[in-house]
Parts: sequence; C-alpha cells; structure tokens
Amino acid sequence: MKWRNDATYVADLIPYKRIFPYVMPRRSASYVFHKFTIDMTEGVKFVKQMNRDQPGGHQYRVFEFFLAALLRTVVMRPQLNRFMMNYETWQRKELSLNFVVKEDYTDEAPEHSAILYFEPDMTFPEIATIINKTIEDSRKGGEENETDRAIEFFLHFPKIILRAIVALIRLIDRIGIAPQALRDADGLHCTAFVANLGSINLTSSPHHHLYEWGTTSIFLTMGKLQRRRVTDDEGNRSYIDTMDIGVTLDERIADGFYFIRSMQVLQEYLANPERLLERPEIPPPGPTQKEMRRRKRLARKEAKRRS
Repeated sequence: MKWRNDATYVADLIPYKRIFPYVMPRRSASYVFHKFTIDMTEGVKFVKQMNRDQPGGHQYRVFEFFLAALLRTVVMRPQLNRFMMNYETWQRKELSLNFVVKEDYTDEAPEHSAILYFEPDMTFPEIATIINKTIEDSRKGGEENETDRAIEFFLHFPKIILRAIVALIRLIDRIGIAPQALRDADGLHCTAFVANLGSINLTSSPHHHLYEWGTTSIFLTMGKLQRRRVTDDEGNRSYIDTMDIGVTLDERIADGFYFIRSMQVLQEYLANPERLLERPEIPPPGPTQKEMRRRKRLARKEAKRRS
C-alpha cells in the first residue's frame, strides 16, 4: 500500500502518465508556463459593492477575491492539487496557499511567508478573513512566524551538520513521513505559491520557476490591475479592468487540455463573482488503490470468461 501523511496515492493514472516521472524526474525539467490576461471587470465591481454594503466593516481587496476564485478553481479541478514525489503522483489532502508579505514597501523591511489552509467549501468572505488576518498581522510587525523561527534555528548549526539535516529532511519528505510542523515551516508544501507583484506596481507578470524542494506544483504571479479600452465589432468603445498573470505548472500533474480548461474555469468565477458566495458541490474523490485492484481483478475475470 502506497502511503504519505500529507496526500493520497493517485491510483487511476493511465500508463502514459505513470511513466512521466521516470522520463522527467525533476520539476525543473517538466514545468510549463504561460501568461494570461484575465478580465477582472466584474470582480472589481463586486468587491466595491461588497465594501459599500458594509461600511465600517472589513474592506475586501481584489487580491483576496482573486485568491478565492483560484481556490474555488482548484476545488473544482482537483488535478491542480497534485504533486509528484518519489516517482509517484499524489493528491494533496489539504487546500493551501503561500504568499510573501512585506511589513513595509522599503528595501530594509522584513518579509514573512506562511502557509494558509482553507476548507474546500469556504466562501469568499471566509477565505478573505483568513487572508486579511495574515496580511494585517505581518504588516503590524507581528510575531515571527514558523518559517522564520525554523530557519533561524537551523542556521545556528555548522555547515556540515546543516547539510546533513537538510538531506535528512529531504529524505523523510520523499518517503512521506515529514511531520506537519516541518511542512508548515518551510512554506513549499502547498497547493500554490502566489506572488502579488501588482502590490509593487509591476504591470507585467514574469514567470517564476518551480522549486525542487517541497511539493508545490504551481507558482502564480499577479500583475497590477489595468484599465484598458476595448472596441467591439460595431466600433463601440468601453473600458474593462484586466490583470496579467503568469502561471508555472508541473506538467506531470495535469495535461495541457486540463490546464487550459482550468484557466477557463478561473475566468468564469472571476466573471461571475456571486458564485463565490455559495458553497460548492465538491467533486467526488478518485478511486482508491483497493478499488483499482478490485476493478483489475474483475476485468481479468471478465477477459477469461470471454475467452
């Protein structure tokens, strides 16, 4: 029985996909990237309307709205929440994000990174509350987070011991017995790592590499919101809000068709933001190893009967 404490084994892969990690054993040899320009017009209106409806309450950000749409897309497109480890494909048990928050927009200001966990059926306000609390705590110069404390602790060791510790951590992660606290501390065991480059007024969204360390299979960069003028077929002009995003994906977890369709699903949520106020109907999980073995036995029996 194949097992990890942070994921379940994907038992129903076709042979073509099962050979992938042997042909491309590293993320640096198997990532694909693409830039998308997404329409945020309805999302911007939605966020502004929600803020008007509750003056004096929490003021929602477009950043929170986008992450809520991204999380909902992952829930509905579960292959995006997979990763490759030890030449096998695994379905992550948690839904999580990681992003970096600087305490201030200066070169010297410290930055904090932490994994945020979400339930699959969470709505936009619930997701926004978690994200907002993390951002506010970081910008207030709150307590040092788990990642900072863990790194500071290990850096006290001599280099040769530190290298041995890192090798040991890599080994226990590869065989799937790394404890939750260790996975939380390094920040690269999450569904997706998101970099909000629009917060520093960068309009473009450069592609970011995937890390060999950890299990994160998606890295997404967000550019700055831009108002653009468009002209329809009849020559009428209007303005829309757009954002450039760069997505880097380990192609071993999902094929190109699945990936592109997932981006279309993301755009559908951005264009219909009220759907994020409803709890989703979560897709059923894939078959277990036991179920797949049962199916194979039945298939063999049926083949013998027909012969």
